Amino acid sequence: MTPVSGKLAHMKSSTILIATAAICLGAWLLGRSRTEDAAPAAPAAAPHGATLEQARWFSSVPAPSAGSWPDPRASAGGGAAVYGRNGRAINLGGLNVSQYIASRVGAARSGDVKAAYEVYQAESVCAANDDPVADYFDPAQKAEFLREREGLVKLCAGLSPAQVQERLGFLGTAARAGHVGAQIDYYMEGPYGRSIDLAENGADPIVVKWKEDALGYLKQAGAKCDHFALALLATVYDAGQLTGRDLRSSMAYSIAAAVPRKKPLTEAQLRERYGEEMSAADFDSARALGAQLAQQTCPP
Repeated sequence: MTPVSGKLAHMKSSTILIATAAICLGAWLLGRSRTEDAAPAAPAAAPHGATLEQARWFSSVPAPSAGSWPDPRASAGGGAAVYGRNGRAINLGGLNVSQYIASRVGAARSGDVKAAYEVYQAESVCAANDDPVADYFDPAQKAEFLREREGLVKLCAGLSPAQVQERLGFLGTAARAGHVGAQIDYYMEGPYGRSIDLAENGADPIVVKWKEDALGYLKQAGAKCDHFALALLATVYDAGQLTGRDLRSSMAYSIAAAVPRKKPLTEAQLRERYGEEMSAADFDSARALGAQLAQQTCPP
């Protein structure tokens, strides 16, 4: 992927926050109809509606190679993989969602981290079935997506809205226990697991607590050298939604996020992205902080 010209705009509304996460995951984990060379996969939710181009610069998140994820065109049948709201694959082993959850929910309620995350994943399969259908350039691909969704609706038969919503509790259990995937998904889901305007709801105690926890979880995941968490931290500090806007930290996390991929960002790329908004001293300071973060999170 090539960097886009210009910069990721500092948006006054909350549209960039979870959308950026979903865009990153959707663009690089899922590959929609607009990405010609992406592996075939299910679409991701983007509850706050930013555009794909707004997140492309953070190409620290790798594109999956063809065949690296299960093909969801078989997802509605048998033991093939289906996709949760977060875009990650889950194999139900031939069960429907209710059956799969029933086999794990006891352990999940007892604090089993693996089971809690699996129940979250399964319940999240059913969380996007009522989401608006995205625009497709190819009508045939849209028709294919609608067929896949019909299969998922059948898989979710018997699951109540309350069960779908309780996924957030299981997700929180796994995130608090240090499960990296859950820590990223906690940010992806947002405070209520649905689209809300974070700016208009900034005083909501649930939103306030979620912001604090989401930032902390991303930092914990980034500290384990998870390149996706590090790239998301770069967007978080650029957008200024979980915390105040901080270009120095955004640039530093961008530098750190490139380390796991062994594709360091060049000075020219960094200057194109950040140089116009930062003084020379701040730019040098951000570069030094990035090197320090890279050493701390992904030591040689």
